[in-house]
Amino acid sequence: MIKIIHIKSLLLCFALYSVGCQDQDSKTPLPINEEIAALKTLVQKNDYLEKIYQADQDIRDGKSSELILKYGLDSPEVLSFNSEMDSIDRLNLKKVEFYLKEFGYPSTDSVTREAAMAPWIVIHHSTDVDKRKRFFTDLFQAYNDGFINTDQFELYLGRTYKLEFGTYPFGEGAYDPIEKINGLIEALNLKK
Repeated sequence: MIKIIHIKSLLLCFALYSVGCQDQDSKTPLPINEEIAALKTLVQKNDYLEKIYQADQDIRDGKSSELILKYGLDSPEVLSFNSEMDSIDRLNLKKVEFYLKEFGYPSTDSVTREAAMAPWIVIHHSTDVDKRKRFFTDLFQAYNDGFINTDQFELYLGRTYKLEFGTYPFGEGAYDPIEKINGLIEALNLKK
């Protein structure tokens, strides 16, 4: 009986030692909700959003075009690249979703240009129409607050329309961007 208790004590000590000795600075990523909860200062929030923006842009550095020209559109190399880009886009979208729920859209006068653009550009790059629509309220508020401009908001709505209906909603001749935005909101059945 003493040996069993002794063995259990040794196993418990080993388990506690192992947990206590884990490197807190390891490369193992935190779950997204913990990453967001750890953002306490404006500098931390800015840096977090800048990293998301950089990840979004780094994968889009022209490599896709090079691979298509070298190997062909349906090649394993291009398909692998697209899969990698989709993975990064999905992860960034989850991060943006958690960020917006916790902090709202970043103010352009409190963060860098890249940090302020991160949520919009990540949402814009999503090809999932339902998810794009789910972010409408956040982007519409950011547009109304002046944190994203008319061109960005119109581009987001236009691409959402194209993904849903298969065509891009260009009209003949000159148009008023505000009228086009209102028309796209109506056509996409989005609530202001």
